[in-house]
Amino acid sequence: MSTTKYISISSQKGGVGKTTINILAASAFHFLAKQKVAVIDCDYPQHSLKNLRDKELELLASSPEKAAEFMAMGQQAYPIESCQVKDALGIAKEMDGEFDLVFIDTPGTINIDGILELWKQLDYIFMPLESDRLSVEATITYARMLEHFVKGKPDSRLKECYAFWNKHIKSEKQDFYERTEEYFAEEKIPFLKSRLEHSVNYKKDAMRSTMFPLGKEFQRLGISGLIKEMADTIYGPAPAQSLEAVAAKGDN
Repeated sequence: MSTTKYISISSQKGGVGKTTINILAASAFHFLAKQKVAVIDCDYPQHSLKNLRDKELELLASSPEKAAEFMAMGQQAYPIESCQVKDALGIAKEMDGEFDLVFIDTPGTINIDGILELWKQLDYIFMPLESDRLSVEATITYARMLEHFVKGKPDSRLKECYAFWNKHIKSEKQDFYERTEEYFAEEKIPFLKSRLEHSVNYKKDAMRSTMFPLGKEFQRLGISGLIKEMADTIYGPAPAQSLEAVAAKGDN
């Protein structure tokens, strides 16, 4: 029986940071927790994840210093496959049993051929949202859509979808965050405790590298807490020691 877990950081609201968080999560599990990770980028036509990987490969080819740094790591980067949604399910099934975790970057809309079948292949969906009314409403609609069309269906493996805060601003009044979490609880939409803080650091190339692990100077901002909470969700409350180490590297 395959132990491969299929994960998506997904939203139907643009600009909430799902591509960046997909990179952070995939890199943390691959480079730091030593899980065997693969990524399927079917967010057609932009394919942001695959485009970032291609740019990094071009940089390695043109910079002997960067290439030497990569070789010194002694660890290969995780593969990224780009495709349209209708082809993603076949690629995912080919990866079954070959990887511990497969992250799938999906479009947020239901009006794409093959998206329902792909959602049913996922084990968990993590939905980032911002402290904005439109972002909250879009996330609720997305969660309800998954509940209605995917979760609990006989041919679906989706266990749960979780919301979490991205671009959290500590200096803001927290009333909106608290009311939103209370409403999600009433709607029976699980909410993670971790909050990724708003930071200009996310614009830096080092924060969005698909070839190198996240530097220690960036392993805070709520990132390690989110990875630990995701690990507990995916693997249970007693994950491997290497996964515990991910959380220990930041947020101190």
